[in-house]
Amino acid sequence: MTKKKVTITQVAKYAGVSVGTVSNYLNGTVSVSPEKAEKVQQAINDLDYTPDALASSLRSKNSKTIYVLTPNLRNAFYTNIISALMEYAYKAGYSVNISGYEYSDERERKQLRLLGSCKQGSSVIIFNGYNDETEIRRLVKKDMHVILADRQTFVKNTSSVNYENHQVVFELVRLLKEKGYQTIGLMAELTELENIRKRRDSFIEAMHYYGFKNPEECVFEDKSLSLDKLRNSYLYMKWLLEHNKKENLPKAWIATSDYLAIGMMRAINEKGYSIPGDFGIVGFDNLDLSGYINPRLTTAEQDQELFGKTLWEVVKRMKQTGKTEQIVLPQKIIIRESC
Repeated sequence: MTKKKVTITQVAKYAGVSVGTVSNYLNGTVSVSPEKAEKVQQAINDLDYTPDALASSLRSKNSKTIYVLTPNLRNAFYTNIISALMEYAYKAGYSVNISGYEYSDERERKQLRLLGSCKQGSSVIIFNGYNDETEIRRLVKKDMHVILADRQTFVKNTSSVNYENHQVVFELVRLLKEKGYQTIGLMAELTELENIRKRRDSFIEAMHYYGFKNPEECVFEDKSLSLDKLRNSYLYMKWLLEHNKKENLPKAWIATSDYLAIGMMRAINEKGYSIPGDFGIVGFDNLDLSGYINPRLTTAEQDQELFGKTLWEVVKRMKQTGKTEQIVLPQKIIIRESC
């Protein structure tokens, strides 16, 4: 006997809220209180509800579809990886749908809930992400293949592809120490993200290991640095330079992305300081831009072409074998003139 589809009215009744509240929660049109949101999500989980509108629009799609969730559609780091993935996927007859959640865990969870209506066997690639384990488990329960990108997986029956972020930070700190820098700072974006948190924790550990004092005080974090990285890192570094004496700031900086590093470099140059004479700068990613600025940026290279190819291979092997896998890609330091 075919199981009767759960309706939005049943979800509302089960949660003890109005149909409008459930609709607002699913669509994000109006803010829903945390208490009501929790009740609605619990009802969705218990009743195994999927939204009608999205279900009807996606029902016709075959399983040769890859859904990609990325933190930011304007960030070249992500678009380079996705472009490489798409190249392989399209040649194999797959389609790739891309959505951005702008570093909002609420928006990410909403998109994951909607993806629950996709056809069984579809692949879902989630770049970074956080506070999303419940939604990921629901997708896995629906026989969808979930791959966490640039992040380790702790959810059963999911795959992951990420970069090695521990040893490379140790190598960067050692490099700067060998170059004679007596103080090193870390400029970091949103630390809810696992890869950034790993770099921060590894930085503190490496600083202790190489004999630097009070490394916790050398971590500079700000949520504004997650979006519009070039502009916001420029403004943040400018503020630091205007409110601190040069000798009270770290002499070398490790930025958690090339964009942050390049924004910092502009602020430093505008204040009349030299790089690497007054401040040394190191980035992460090795974006094309980092090799064309002056001075050229020393950075930890994250091979984006390789990452996209690896994501595709994980999707393909899952289709062939049904097995999940966890892959860690190496990084290497590209030494240039900025430190």
